[in-house]
Amino acid sequence: MNSHFTQKPAVSKRSVFYVLMVFVLVALLPILVQKGLASAYHFKSRFYIDQWSEGNVPTDLQYANALLAADYAYNIDSDNAHYLLTLAKVMEWGVFSSLAQPNPPLFNQLYTDAIRFRPTWPNAYSDYAYNLAFIQRDINKAWPYLIKAQQYGPYTPEVLHQILSIGFASWPNLTVSQKQFVFTTAKKAASANWRMRNDLKNLASQYQLTPVLCTYFTYMTPRPSAQDENWIKQDMCRK
Repeated sequence: MNSHFTQKPAVSKRSVFYVLMVFVLVALLPILVQKGLASAYHFKSRFYIDQWSEGNVPTDLQYANALLAADYAYNIDSDNAHYLLTLAKVMEWGVFSSLAQPNPPLFNQLYTDAIRFRPTWPNAYSDYAYNLAFIQRDINKAWPYLIKAQQYGPYTPEVLHQILSIGFASWPNLTVSQKQFVFTTAKKAASANWRMRNDLKNLASQYQLTPVLCTYFTYMTPRPSAQDENWIKQDMCRK
């Protein structure tokens, strides 16, 4: 008597893999959607910050929209250092534009958390120093963060700008070593690209320190390259 058996088709490893991938993607979908929303809100707030940085004065509506977007991104992903700094920067624009009151405890939390999440990110240190110096008026607390920023990003444009801004604004109250630190940063800026050179020139003019810097450049050692020295003489220190 012959027996007939129906064999079930074998499930291939590839099929099992695809099924598992579908389950993983379905499980991750809510997270991916949340991350996407956070990114979209972040870029919306960054758009406003970039506009203001170009010289546009924030309006009430722009500030409200930027703050709402930055706050949404922060609440969705509060471990993202970029979102923390963006929220802080939007709030700072509100303070500088007289659209909001400073909130030192929240500023400190945002910046210290951003540094904790990305401890080698120079911008987090320099931006926090800027906040401490110009909003919280605490140059002594700000200075160590400038040192850290220079340590992790000695040629980062944002770091150079913040050191020069804070240093020039606080010049009469700086120690000799602090002034030397600012001079060294100015030398780096003078050897950088045209944008950084213009930033140096404009900041020195704003704080009426062009003669001081030009005296330093005249006697500094070692001497700059011929190209850098030509810019210093023909542009920065031209009488």
